[in-house]
Amino acid sequence: MTAHLKKCVFVMLLTGLIVFSRAAYAFVDEDRVSTSKGLAHYAMGQVYDLLGLSNRAAFEYEKAAQFDPSNYLVRLRLGTVYARLNMVDKAEQELQESTRLNPEEVQSHYLLALLYSNGSDYEKAAVEYESVLNKYSKLDPKNIDIYTYLGQLYYSQKKFDQAIKQFENIYTLEPDNVDVMYLLGSLYVEVGREKEAVDILKKALVLSPEHDGCLNTLAYIFAEQGKDLDAAQKLSNKALEISPQSGAYWDTLGWIYFKKGMYKESLEALLKADQRIKDPVLYDHMGDVYQKLNQHDKALEFWKMSIALDPDQKAVEDKINEIKKSQSSVLTHHE
Repeated sequence: MTAHLKKCVFVMLLTGLIVFSRAAYAFVDEDRVSTSKGLAHYAMGQVYDLLGLSNRAAFEYEKAAQFDPSNYLVRLRLGTVYARLNMVDKAEQELQESTRLNPEEVQSHYLLALLYSNGSDYEKAAVEYESVLNKYSKLDPKNIDIYTYLGQLYYSQKKFDQAIKQFENIYTLEPDNVDVMYLLGSLYVEVGREKEAVDILKKALVLSPEHDGCLNTLAYIFAEQGKDLDAAQKLSNKALEISPQSGAYWDTLGWIYFKKGMYKESLEALLKADQRIKDPVLYDHMGDVYQKLNQHDKALEFWKMSIALDPDQKAVEDKINEIKKSQSSVLTHHE
């Protein structure tokens, strides 16, 4: 399309909108006059939107909302313009009203999500994104990308059961997707469904024996269960052969050694993990090893580091209190 033709089309569009707005003003049926005036202002708002005149557009949309307050499109347009003008509170109010008037309309939820994200209110943003993705998943039930986004969103919110549901949807559609099997196995561990985790990770390793994530997760499950520790060590060593720089994998190997009672070897592996990651679970493990090595001050140091990274760890708090109590008892005895 030539520049001249584009200009002609744009002028025709503006002319049509202006004619429409005048016609709407002239509409005098008493039962519908407010709606017609609202449409007229809405049309003029779109004209100013096209011209990039956001303030004038906002004025027209405001008038449209006064005459036709139940029109969700007016609220949507007004909220969009307010956002463009950085009038965040007003934008939020209008977009929320748009979603109230038409909960099935996706764009208002999406714009609210952007608004909340820009304001770092990620919890509210997540709610709006969830609404958008749920809507699209119903419209396109075989779209794997949508289930993936929803699953990742739920995982970030620690809504593990809901995340599992999304990845199970993908697994149904793609039963040979090893990455999805790995994610499902990891999520099953999070909710205490170890048997299902072991089963699906073993299936994944049949399809892809070199999948280091599956190798490491299966090894860690065995270590936590305190059984099949030789098999766990083989799996862990294989994962480290594939990804020797992974701190998480060194942590797994260190924890396997701990479960075997090989505390010096355990500490060596965990120190390698500490060179690569800073993680509350790792520091909890290091505290446990130092305690076994009778280095109680070091144990206390690492448990405190674990709590600093994740305060919601009652088991670690209990260890700290226990060792403090023990140290206090020793001091009292010496006095």
